Amino acid sequence: MRERQSDGSQPIKGVGKFAATSARTHRKSHADDESAPAVVAEDIALSAAEGRVFGHLNLTVPGSGLTILSGRGGSGRTSLALSISGRMKLDAGTLTVLGERKPNKINKMVAIAGVDEIDGLDGDVRLRTVLTEHKSWSHPWIVWTKPADQEYYESLCGDVFGDRALPSLDSYVAELTSLDNILIRISLALAPANSEEIGLLVMDDLEQVREYDLRLVLIHVLSRLAQRMPVIVNTVNPIPDSLMPDHTLIELFNTDNDSVVPIVEELPPGVLQDRNTARSTDSVSVNPSPDTQDDINNNETARFDAVAAGSDEETL
Repeated sequence: MRERQSDGSQPIKGVGKFAATSARTHRKSHADDESAPAVVAEDIALSAAEGRVFGHLNLTVPGSGLTILSGRGGSGRTSLALSISGRMKLDAGTLTVLGERKPNKINKMVAIAGVDEIDGLDGDVRLRTVLTEHKSWSHPWIVWTKPADQEYYESLCGDVFGDRALPSLDSYVAELTSLDNILIRISLALAPANSEEIGLLVMDDLEQVREYDLRLVLIHVLSRLAQRMPVIVNTVNPIPDSLMPDHTLIELFNTDNDSVVPIVEELPPGVLQDRNTARSTDSVSVNPSPDTQDDINNNETARFDAVAAGSDEETL
């Protein structure tokens, strides 16, 4: 049976300090955290020519640990991630991230990964080329940059990969697994060329790593990173408690509109240009009915549990 959903007009009873009145906070694993919230959104919304992209939303993200924003896939949920990271300007409400409200200040402190229009890697180039480009952006223009070597590679990506072996520098991006691809992107996001200190990581679309065993690894990497900075992850399906008991889950209800994200050139409201990108997102997702979504969530949980138990048999 589905739990009662909030229409945004009243807070959910029993929800503690880190609440979302247009969403639902299921677990408050960091409710005793006395640090200032990482994100406070008050009646925020974003519209495009095609209509409302998301909103109105009210939510608070704790200042430490892993927070899951769970909602149906589509441009609205990604636009929320872009707004939180300062890459998109809202047209309603107040958004405070790490104590700042101006997008140009927020985006210097917040890393975002997993949005192709922002940090997608060209599949036709070698990994060495990607890292050399990052290295060159970190130096003055007049300085010639040597190609990235293994030492630079390990210093940049070793912390995120942890015990996982780094792919070969000579690998083409298209040859990387979906997990290695996103781990490289997270590594680059956490080490911006301007050397600004990152205080928050936002990752969009956990399901882009489709293999369940690899997604489990990604979840644990994000959890490890969340031990030293707040981490926000966008996902369709909540993470089962059996896999990750120590996290905060906020279920969103007003981000499933299928309006396209405003193109980069349309600044306000729109995406603030990041790196060299100037493309728009025009994908549209088909949202299942509530009952179908419940079946999907239950099936996802069963598959996660099967992998966690070390089963080679996929749950149907």
